[in-house]
Amino acid sequence: MSTPNIKDIQEVDEKPGQELFEHKDTHVVHEANKAHLAEAVAAEDQEHMGVLAALQLFPKAAFWSMVMSMVIVMEAYDAALVSNLMAQPAFQRHFGQPLPDGSGYQVPPAWQSACNYASTIGAFVGILICGYIQPHLGYKKTMIGALVAMTCFIFVTFFAETLPVLFVGQFLAGLPWGFYNAIAQAYASEIVPLPLRAHATMWNQVCWCVGQLMTSGILFAFRNGTTKWSYKIPFALQWIWPVPLITAMVFAPESPWWLVRKDRLEEAQRVVRRLESKASPRDPAAVVAMMARTIEIENALTEGASLVSCLRGVDGKRTLVASFMFAAQNWSGLLIGNMATYFYTVAGMGADKAFGLGLGTSGVQLAAVLVAFHLVTRVGRRRLYLSGVSFQTLMLLAIGIAAVASSSAASFWVQATFLMLVYASYGLSVGPITFTIVAEVSSIKLRAQTCAIARAAYYAIAVPMGFIQSYSLNPLAWNLQGRSAFIWFGTACGVLTFVYFMVPETKDRSVRELDLLWHRAVPARKFKTTVIDKDEDE
Repeated sequence: MSTPNIKDIQEVDEKPGQELFEHKDTHVVHEANKAHLAEAVAAEDQEHMGVLAALQLFPKAAFWSMVMSMVIVMEAYDAALVSNLMAQPAFQRHFGQPLPDGSGYQVPPAWQSACNYASTIGAFVGILICGYIQPHLGYKKTMIGALVAMTCFIFVTFFAETLPVLFVGQFLAGLPWGFYNAIAQAYASEIVPLPLRAHATMWNQVCWCVGQLMTSGILFAFRNGTTKWSYKIPFALQWIWPVPLITAMVFAPESPWWLVRKDRLEEAQRVVRRLESKASPRDPAAVVAMMARTIEIENALTEGASLVSCLRGVDGKRTLVASFMFAAQNWSGLLIGNMATYFYTVAGMGADKAFGLGLGTSGVQLAAVLVAFHLVTRVGRRRLYLSGVSFQTLMLLAIGIAAVASSSAASFWVQATFLMLVYASYGLSVGPITFTIVAEVSSIKLRAQTCAIARAAYYAIAVPMGFIQSYSLNPLAWNLQGRSAFIWFGTACGVLTFVYFMVPETKDRSVRELDLLWHRAVPARKFKTTVIDKDEDE
């Protein structure tokens, strides 16, 4: 079935600020959906409720989405580990070389960047592999396999004694990361009802903050260590996570949307019943009918369900938006924030204060993410993101100006304050909202694949941007210190422009409504005010 042309759709004013897009003659209901249209519409209507009501009716769905996302804690822990170990004296002495002035040791810039982003390169490869495996095995089995692989790969980094071996270990550890990111947010968005969709996907950012907070706390405890165990124990602590998570995954339900895509309707009904409380008024058969209707619409609009399908037509535009949103995390101040501890040390702060301030910075971001859970249901995705990235752009400019103006201790503390505000704003807006937008702009049929490509874009951009960040701070390279913020000020301006014109508001929209809005070529700024009737399939 062909996609309706925008010329065949007329725009009628309903009331000020709201638009109704409809076919001139009549609404179109696909023949395959007519038999169960009433049940599908009823199930979609029942998804519109408050957050507290949804938590009461779907506590198991919320629980399993949170459990699946806990794998992100592992990635966040490891992602922050090596970059911040670069500031640890014991690590520097073992893997670094003496500074010319005899003041200490530093890992050479090339190896510093290589080891910092070896896992990112591995994750890029892993996420593409996941895009082929997950559609066949489902979320559950694929995640268990990734956790088993991670358990094995940790041995390489733990026993690494040279930079090349550490690089290989980090690359291998990155392979499961790709699976974690492709699966966690897609799974979370599929098993919870509409009111919990934002919170379930934003939980990924909470897990990220927890992982980074753990890294900061553990490295703070070992900041003055003088033996190799000061950095080996932090590597060994990665083994804490896989075994309990594998055990939990054995009992986790498969996504009912994936089961419907595989035409396993009875099994999907059992999963829906399992995810709801006994007080839920929804009929599992009606919920499955709603899912089947949405998937039928997408099948009519999109051929295939491969990674290549994500790059064609309207789905290509949705993938572009999702990919940019993840890539934009590297352009909005995250990289300088991720290397906060190292930033503080190269600016002249002692290890004790640097690791302590790094711990505080991670704590501030976690608190900000928790506040975002409240704001996202009131402000919406698009507005909250635009407000956050605007503020971060100004703070990055302020850091650069402060660095140029003076090299005094007072100037450094001003920069540290602004950097903490960047991190807080990131936790309040850009960080958590990105996970939600990426999951919601993708079609349900291609969600796992779109999330995979989008996260791959993040990794692809993170590597060159990471090299720039490492070189800009390293005393043996550019040694820009706070002036490096000017680089990210420029990129943040680009992010702000793209989001304003290209990223739609997805709050309170069902999967079917979002599909129709995208395929009708509704401008991103009008998604919020465009009305889609309940009986429309095109």
